[in-house]
Amino acid sequence: MCGLCGTFAPDGDLDRTVTATMHSRLTHRGPDETYSLSTPVLTAKLARLGMTAVKDGWQPAEDSGGRFVAVTNGEIYNADELRGRLGLARTANRVDVAVIPELFARYGPAGLGLIDGQFATAIHDRAESTLHLGRDRFGVSPLYYTEVDGQVHFCSELGPLVRSVPGTWRLDLGAVDQYLQLGNIVAPRTLVRDVRAVPPGTVVRFGGRGPETVRYWRYGEFVTDGPPVAAEEIRHGVRRAVRDRLRGDVEIGACLSGGFDSSTLVLEAAAAVEQPLRTYSVVFGDALLDEHRFQREVADAVGSEHHEISCLQEDIAAEFEQMVRRCCYPQRETYNVAALMLSRAVRLSGLKGVLSGEGADELFFGYDSYAFDGLGRTRRESRAENERAWGRADFSWEVDWRQVDRRRSDGLTPESLEALAGQEFWRDRLIPFSDAEAAALTPMQLRSVVDTSVQLGSHLLGDHGDAMLMANSVEGRYPFLGNPVVDLALRVGDDEKVADFEGKACLKSAYAGIVPETVLRRAKQGFTAHGLSALADDHLMTEWRDLVAASGVFRKDALERIAAHGAEGKWDTRLSLISISMVIDELGLKM
Repeated sequence: MCGLCGTFAPDGDLDRTVTATMHSRLTHRGPDETYSLSTPVLTAKLARLGMTAVKDGWQPAEDSGGRFVAVTNGEIYNADELRGRLGLARTANRVDVAVIPELFARYGPAGLGLIDGQFATAIHDRAESTLHLGRDRFGVSPLYYTEVDGQVHFCSELGPLVRSVPGTWRLDLGAVDQYLQLGNIVAPRTLVRDVRAVPPGTVVRFGGRGPETVRYWRYGEFVTDGPPVAAEEIRHGVRRAVRDRLRGDVEIGACLSGGFDSSTLVLEAAAAVEQPLRTYSVVFGDALLDEHRFQREVADAVGSEHHEISCLQEDIAAEFEQMVRRCCYPQRETYNVAALMLSRAVRLSGLKGVLSGEGADELFFGYDSYAFDGLGRTRRESRAENERAWGRADFSWEVDWRQVDRRRSDGLTPESLEALAGQEFWRDRLIPFSDAEAAALTPMQLRSVVDTSVQLGSHLLGDHGDAMLMANSVEGRYPFLGNPVVDLALRVGDDEKVADFEGKACLKSAYAGIVPETVLRRAKQGFTAHGLSALADDHLMTEWRDLVAASGVFRKDALERIAAHGAEGKWDTRLSLISISMVIDELGLKM
């Protein structure tokens, strides 16, 4: 992936300096080349990380008729198939994303739904003088935008956009409430009022009366009444997705956590490459956190060139604040420091890309919560707020309504609480489904849709994935999100995904006898690193307490009030307040 930015001025009064400034702050995403697009109404730049068609590919790219021109960040793994479908003659430009303007010319936004890949694209329609910003199905590639004084500015990262566009930027209290209650901020919201994220699977059009958002794809169209999906089909789909994501002009490695998902990908990848696969793992020097034994067992089984990255308490204490200020996204755990250290080690070893296992839990119901949903024994409290957010009054996802008001009153100042009225997290529809559509889903299917909409795109692929990897010019590739795997997952029934209280049952059954038994049957272990209490000394906590007090949104005694109530919920809310305060300070946000 690369760094994309630009400015669109439909009235022709174009200020090109903002794009130049944004680009100068994105070169870590693409240090290999710079591409530019310049028209009377649009200026765009791409900082390229060369992965495919390094010698015979370039941008911008045009459709055959010359009406649409595009600059794109990302990878299209089925580009050859799409070229055949479009009847495109072989051209000198072999870059995969060159098919995007032709897809758009033939099919409009729906053409992007044919892509198996990850991308963020800016498409200019010369005939209508409009701009279209599009993002891949699951939101692997980020894209932010804002409208200021009749101009649209867009960028791959939030920080460079806010720092480069002149003006006074304000905090979005609705986004703060989303994070306090959900542990995520759901697109199109960001922490910055008036800066939006292009939602996954959508195209946002500019140049008419106002922004128009068109959804070309959404996850959740389950069709499970057909014949059972065989284990061979699952293995074939995963194998195909892995091999597609190994293609390129550069070597691709793999992250190896020691869990089932990453181990499966490593086994498939090692069988597909001619030389030893390079694998990368994080160890913490703590028996309660380390997965070293499982990582080493898989690495030894495939004969990979294995790299271990040590992340100790002092590393997290030293790098946590720097990491937050880099990605400008709140945190509910410290694990992203480990992810940042891992990507640094990958790049220092000479690689530009790694496979990673995100998506398997969401698509194949791997979290423990799916099994509890499947029991259906507990009568769930119906709330109007749930219906507003999820389309179902009896579905609350991970929200603990007993703690909602306490999190607000412990953390927010009285003034912030008053200003929050009317912006509470539940007032947004947080999934792209109507009430009737949500009601037609089973509880586990609805949870899968919500996990994908709320947690996968914003956090796992966002601040944990893209931001940490691209900080060191490393691209993440996610085979479980490949179209062949997703199509299979949508056909597999709930009972095949969760069996005997175990998630991903069909996936594990498909790889029985292939993935080592100790890994196959081990309990689910989420990403976890050293917690706040283990790493923050008195001096550091004093600095962070002062940041929280200076934020203007949180109470001066917020950290103490939260600590007094003990550990509640799935994450340490103090870490959320501290990290939000860091972003407020970094971007100079006002209330």
